[in-house]
Amino acid sequence: MNSAKKQSPSREKLVRPPGASFFIVVAYEEAETFYWIKTKTEKKFSATLYESNPMPSWKDSDADLWNQFPGRHTKILSFKRRIHREELPSIQKECLGIQNSAWEKDPGVRIFPGYLCNHSVVIASVRDDFHRIYLFNGVYAETVYNYQKQKMNFKETAPPFFKTPEAVYFFTSLRESYVQNINKN
Repeated sequence: MNSAKKQSPSREKLVRPPGASFFIVVAYEEAETFYWIKTKTEKKFSATLYESNPMPSWKDSDADLWNQFPGRHTKILSFKRRIHREELPSIQKECLGIQNSAWEKDPGVRIFPGYLCNHSVVIASVRDDFHRIYLFNGVYAETVYNYQKQKMNFKETAPPFFKTPEAVYFFTSLRESYVQNINKN
């Protein structure tokens, strides 16, 4: 017989990760629409932490298929409020309501909510695809960046917007701010 003491297996516990940095990507045609959305989302979620400079246009690969084209302008808003990852479906639902309200004035409006955590950036979608994970209530999640070797690396399946230097820079800066604030807490 083995004389070594038997070690009982360690018990695993469920641990909730720290809150993630919440953001939305807004594609729009009219500046007035963007500011209306900013006001609505600040009332609904929290004050804005960062607002990007004008970004490259959001290109939707399915636009021709659906005959719905996103606006020519794109900006990112990040919010002070941290979210838990399981909130993404309800946030997508709220953003869809805001988007649909703005659609009559600006049919190019699109809102893509997402979150940034220590090691990745994830966006919500209402469309299924092979690289997306179904969450709940018709909402899918897609990882667009992984943080590896001290930099943001976009996934090959990420929308083209996330492959632009401007988007990489914004999310790298947002991650630096996020990590500094997480380490303070």
